[in-house]
Amino acid sequence: MKKNLIMVVVLVLLMAAPISASAQGGGGGTLVGAFDVGPGGCPQCRPFYQTAGNTWLMKIWSPLVSWNETATGLSPQLAVEWEANEDASVWTFKLREGVLWHDGEPFTAEDVKFTLELALHSDAATMTGQQQVPPARLVGGEAYFNGEADEISGIRVVDDLTVVFEMTGSYPRLPYDLTRVFIMPKHALTVAPADLQTSDWFFTQGIGTGPFMVDEFVQDQFWAVVPNPNYWNGAPKLDRLINRYFADETSAVLALQGGEIQFTYVSGDVAASLENDPNIQMFQGSSGVTNYLIFNMRNPIFQDIRVRQAFLYAIDRKTITEVLMNGTAEVLPCLNAFPEMRPPAEELNDYAYDPDKARALLAEAGWDSSVKFEVVTYYDSLFHLDALAAMQQFLAEVGIEIIPTPQDVPTYNSYFYTGEGWDISYRGLANNVGSYPWFFYEPGGYPELGEETLIGVTFPELMDLFARAKVETDHEAYLGLLQDICKFQNENALEGYMWVATRFGAASNKLVDFYWFPAGAGGPYEDHPELWAVGQ
Repeated sequence: MKKNLIMVVVLVLLMAAPISASAQGGGGGTLVGAFDVGPGGCPQCRPFYQTAGNTWLMKIWSPLVSWNETATGLSPQLAVEWEANEDASVWTFKLREGVLWHDGEPFTAEDVKFTLELALHSDAATMTGQQQVPPARLVGGEAYFNGEADEISGIRVVDDLTVVFEMTGSYPRLPYDLTRVFIMPKHALTVAPADLQTSDWFFTQGIGTGPFMVDEFVQDQFWAVVPNPNYWNGAPKLDRLINRYFADETSAVLALQGGEIQFTYVSGDVAASLENDPNIQMFQGSSGVTNYLIFNMRNPIFQDIRVRQAFLYAIDRKTITEVLMNGTAEVLPCLNAFPEMRPPAEELNDYAYDPDKARALLAEAGWDSSVKFEVVTYYDSLFHLDALAAMQQFLAEVGIEIIPTPQDVPTYNSYFYTGEGWDISYRGLANNVGSYPWFFYEPGGYPELGEETLIGVTFPELMDLFARAKVETDHEAYLGLLQDICKFQNENALEGYMWVATRFGAASNKLVDFYWFPAGAGGPYEDHPELWAVGQ
């Protein structure tokens, strides 16, 4: 009874709380959404430390560039033009004129330099900063990171609307790597780098350049924002936008059906049940996220390629995608989610379901069938939990005992990226032609790892392919290197590659000009929230 009373009070606060005096609503009503439900969400995540959740964060803050509406190319945000020299070692970004911070101060190139230096400060231990643009790739970056310099000399402010990035070598895809770096206000963000990861500034005092301004935050309940009347692309029509937090997808779907919220992510089976509901409008698209089993090779048993191959042969991935996922997922031979990133199928091992071969490989490897392994995951939807249950059954048939272990995102993130406390994880990893997750495989890819890789082992041949791909300026040659990376992953069964799925969103049909796309990690992508409204 007490829990129900609390939820009623929260709903009253959400729907009845007055709009801040400083905000000028457009009369478009209040939109309540579960923007951080599902695999693209990251509830209560801060910029610089977000593993996903970029759809929501871009409502408040802006990057220089984002993905476009379908996450197939780039869209200008705070930068309107960008160009490189011949070898892509020097990039010049022209910034949008007339942009104001939420407090009315002008946005300038100094804010860009400030943000990158904050993100790349060694005390900050950021994820989307130090991973997206590693200090070693910027001239003066390593000296700054090591405390030997007060600034990054390779980030130069030419004038208020021009910033130059000088790299230590060719960096053809820098704009893509900047999509998840949200620009912060130099004049207003005074939090010390070491305190960024725990600071409440983002939730309660956060100042951005995005279409909405921070209004109210109640931990574990909701984060509310109000229109930015000075937004460069036009003041939003909504009076208030609220991101409500839920324990799981099922709770969010019930809230949508009950009229408490107007949007949530939904898994494939739920989408099928809602597609004929006249009160619901559906959104869908390829996630660009590869679901896979990652093996922690700090445990020597997973260093044996025969064991990793046995996992693949033991799981009937085709049946899982066809039956449990209603044909909304494509089985993958490697990490690469899009066809142009993969060589022809005949050049790859499809690891077709073959339990006898799996048993033979395990016998050769001296597998101990009495050992049980937890498979940790941050996925909580029935869609993924059913898939894990099916994997558990298939693996048990060949003598591999796993225990699916779902966890909330903060718990999972608190230890997974240290490389400790787990043996196997079922997770997703966004990737596309413009933005490849090199850091997942490179030594020191995460600050907590020191010089280790996330999986505890380095593959020199893979590192060589990475090094060549990173600096390749010819697009066709670059695609060829991505295909070679796929071949290496496939031949070595580096991970247990499962599938890339279509993802779905469900929204009330009362929403006007609303848009959602299942971009990996939530993008960020251009969804024009300034146009959204709640109709009658």
